[in-house]
Amino acid sequence: MFRLEKSEALQRKIRQDDPTDLGIPTPTLARQAIQAGKVDEALELIDYNYTEGIILHDGMISFLEETFNYLATNFGEEEVEKVLRHRYEPRMADWLSTASSVREVLQRCAEFQRSHYSNITIVEEPDRYVTTCDPCGSGGRLRRTRSVGVTKKAYPWSWSKSGVPYYCAHCSIMWEIIPIELRGYPVRITLPGDRPEDPCIHLFYKRPELIPEEYFTRVGKEKDISKFK
Repeated sequence: MFRLEKSEALQRKIRQDDPTDLGIPTPTLARQAIQAGKVDEALELIDYNYTEGIILHDGMISFLEETFNYLATNFGEEEVEKVLRHRYEPRMADWLSTASSVREVLQRCAEFQRSHYSNITIVEEPDRYVTTCDPCGSGGRLRRTRSVGVTKKAYPWSWSKSGVPYYCAHCSIMWEIIPIELRGYPVRITLPGDRPEDPCIHLFYKRPELIPEEYFTRVGKEKDISKFK
């Protein structure tokens, strides 16, 4: 039987079902409640499933941040770039082979942000789409809840700035540097906030030739239209 009650140890509600029911996924219980016409119970389960997901999600993001910080502190900041390149070079090659339009890229990136439990708004402008994450559900929320490791120097992979969280640098390498190397221009432009309370902005230009030169030079690249694929 489903029972959602407060845990004194965790200071929040958790499922305290009969042991034989604890393994049933919360979305399954929500679906069953909907089918049974138990609207209030279904809504409670949906809200609780959000809590289950975001706690696990944020814990994994925190683990990654701590790993990058340990790597940079003990082996040098340059190792962070190496790890991120190892991770994202094959993935972005695959991404670029399947992304057919800027609109589809926007849709897929919005799906990423929703899966990060981000608070996002999207506005269409004549030359681009602007996504405002307040906060981004990964690095953005992490910065608002705890201290994080940041770059001590400015690197192309930290948008030529110091003080950029190691975790957030994956956006530079994944969405900008690697795509420029592979096809001549980035998938999206990231404007990270200088302060934890600042939103993070993502820019999706409708045509690559519209992307300003500064978004190439800040990651150590040149805008060369002849290389656009």
